[in-house]
Amino acid sequence: MYLLNVENDPKTAKSVKFGYLTGVQYLAPEKLASEALGKPINLCAFASAGCATSCLNTAGRGVFTPVQQARINRTVLFHTDRSAYWKMLVKEIKALIRKAYKRNLLPVVRLNGTSDILWENQPVVIDGLKIADNIMELFPTVQWMDYTKYPYSKRPTESLPTNYDLTFSRSESNESDVLDNLVNDRRVAVVFSSKPTDSIPETYTVIADGQNARVPVIDGDLSDLRFLDPAGVVVHLYAKGKARKDTTGFVVQR
Repeated sequence: MYLLNVENDPKTAKSVKFGYLTGVQYLAPEKLASEALGKPINLCAFASAGCATSCLNTAGRGVFTPVQQARINRTVLFHTDRSAYWKMLVKEIKALIRKAYKRNLLPVVRLNGTSDILWENQPVVIDGLKIADNIMELFPTVQWMDYTKYPYSKRPTESLPTNYDLTFSRSESNESDVLDNLVNDRRVAVVFSSKPTDSIPETYTVIADGQNARVPVIDGDLSDLRFLDPAGVVVHLYAKGKARKDTTGFVVQR
């Protein structure tokens, strides 16, 4: 079993042409590992109904049973043997760094490929010894990134390690949080029903708290390197997997 997926999915593979090598961890989202653990857990605390049914977990190779089992296995390891988990993750990140530098690329890590864990609050403890307040501190030269549905107030920029970049993810039930994130200079990812052959919209209208704001839209499917995007914009993403048939409002219809 490995933790990081490197160049095995089309979008992160695109990062190479921009000078980056990305490692992504895919865990079992929301409550999917509860049965395997024998207790209730939720890796996506702010997942909406639309998010749960349209999760990226179902896209691409995620539809295959072995892939789903691997994600459950990683999640079980994280919850049952944290020391072994950290050892494995540290080893794989070091390997990613070596591989990236050998190819004159910069390493990038995204741990919440299909989860929403507060990694900035997870101390790295190995064999009973705390070696860092979080994994980003342990690797300060690596760029870290994730998408999140946590309200800005719970993960403000000033609370994050300087090498950890977050993009807020819109759902059918968090439009007020969309505006809050944009006001605080965090970009927002929005899933649209557009097809890859369609042109993306120039603006997206946010209606929340009695306010109406038109926000510029950029193409988020050119790469997954969100930390290179400007602040205060909407990132257009095409619907993938089960999201193509969404009826909850999670996917913005065009």
